[in-house]
Order: sequence, then structure tokens, then C-alpha cells
Amino acid sequence: MQTGQILAELRKTRRLSQLDLALRADVSSRHLSFIETGRSQASSQMLKRLAMELELSCRDTNRLLLSAGYAPAFSETDLDSESMAPVRQALEVMLFNHNPFPAVVLDAQWNVLMANQAQQQLMAMMMQERGPFPQTTNVVELVFHPQGYRPFLANWEEVASVLLRRLHRDQQARPTPALTRLLERLGALADVETLLHRDPPSDRNEPMLALDIHLAGQRLRSFSTLASFGTALDVVMEELCIEHFFPADDATRHWFRKQIQ
Repeated sequence: MQTGQILAELRKTRRLSQLDLALRADVSSRHLSFIETGRSQASSQMLKRLAMELELSCRDTNRLLLSAGYAPAFSETDLDSESMAPVRQALEVMLFNHNPFPAVVLDAQWNVLMANQAQQQLMAMMMQERGPFPQTTNVVELVFHPQGYRPFLANWEEVASVLLRRLHRDQQARPTPALTRLLERLGALADVETLLHRDPPSDRNEPMLALDIHLAGQRLRSFSTLASFGTALDVVMEELCIEHFFPADDATRHWFRKQIQ
């Protein structure tokens, strides 16, 4: 895909007109139109300015620059590399300090990269009860899979519906082949169209969606928060997400404190 096509695609996913973006970037709408149609070659500085006004991620900014033959603006460093050691250490501290409650580190496609002791023990208990999990590290796929988390979730349809809507928002805001493939895999596991159009329950009296897990004769109710690095200037680091699970009631809190060592 050419630079202008990529720029137009990114602009449209943010529901901005050419005039809107031109005003934000302090450039004529005529010049912007020429860039999008390929009649003009944008400079590296111009593309960086447009990326900033579009509030593009590090990955999409690099994609835009590379398509025009320019060097990427942001690094893309493997999490296992030496330079990422401070990031790994920060993640390990966050995961450890959240015990005895589960916590995981996810990438942009919801693959689990790291998990704390509580999460690992919880999964081990699930596998002890129902057998091995499927060979995937994707947490959403595990929620949908009949041999994954799905049999343990009493409110599976509600959870699956919320996750699907979130994935579709992500895909609309920043389309990627990886997310497309994930949605295709989920479509083979469930009726995604029905789930997407499922109405929320009318009798909900809580401010959050709680995961209602039934495990080892115990009902466990928890909700999660998502956190990310606010000063990331690297593609991988920016996409990292830490999900912490918190007990939604006293019984769940007591169970985790007793069972997870």
C-alpha cells in the first residue's frame, strides 16, 4: 500500500476529513489531498507532523514513514533484549506485588507474555479439573475455546460479547492482519455475530463486569484493570498492557489468599 493510501486509511478510521487534518497540521487541504493521491511526496517531517496530529501509535507512525522510504521514528525492541531489562524488571515487580491475585502482561494482540504466580496456579487448577488447555497463548482465544476458560465462566456469553466489541473497536481504529486472524479464529469457535449484537443484561446493579468463574466447587468473582507505560517511545513497549484481576467480593478475596501460595 502506498503512503497516501495508508495516510487516508488512518485518517478515515479516526473519522477526520482532509480539512480537519489539514487544519490540525497547519497545512493546506490541497497539499494534503495531493499527498493522499500520490501527486506529492511528503517529507519525513511532514509525515511525522501528520502522525502526531492523528495521534498514531509508534507502530503506525513507523509504518507511514517506511512506506515513503524514510527511517522509522521509533525503535522496535524485543522484550527479552538487554536494553529492555528495566522494563522487564518493572513488569516483574508489578506482577509479583499483585499476588495472591492474578495478573498478566499482554501484547497488542492479547497474547500473554508474562504471568504472575497466582495466574499460573489458577491455570494449573483449571487444567487439573478439566485437562490440558489448547496450544495458544492468546487470552481471548482461551476465553472462547471449549477446552480453555469457557467451561469455567458462568457468564461466558456476557464476557465474550464485551471482548468481541473491544476487539472490533481495536480493529476499526487500527486494522492489523494479526487482529483479523484472531477474529477469524474466534469465528470458528462461536457465533460472533450473535455475540456482537447481544444486549447487555437489564438487571445489572454493579459498575463493572465481573468474571464469574466456577472452579473446584467455589464461585470466584473478579474484575480487571488494564495499565500501560505512559512514556513509551518503542513499538513493543507502547503495546505492552498489564491486566490486574481484583476480587469482586469477600469470598473471592479470601479464597485467593488461602489457595494461592
